[in-house]
Amino acid sequence: MPIYEYHCPTCNHKFDKLQPMNADGADCPHCEQPAKRAISVFAAISSGESSGSDFSPMNLPPMPGGGCCGGGCGH
Repeated sequence: MPIYEYHCPTCNHKFDKLQPMNADGADCPHCEQPAKRAISVFAAISSGESSGSDFSPMNLPPMPGGGCCGGGCGH
């Protein structure tokens, strides 16, 4: 099951929810109003052999954001 990101337009709360792909949506856990599914991006990096691409974890551009997981430390 995928994890979906949601944004509540009523109280501006952002949250994640593990749901089946055919789920219709989610209610905000704070105000219980219908939330909107947010667009999310992800990176998929394989540790297998390259298929002609020179992508590796060390060749990826830094990600915006803060903290180690956001690319702020360069790792």
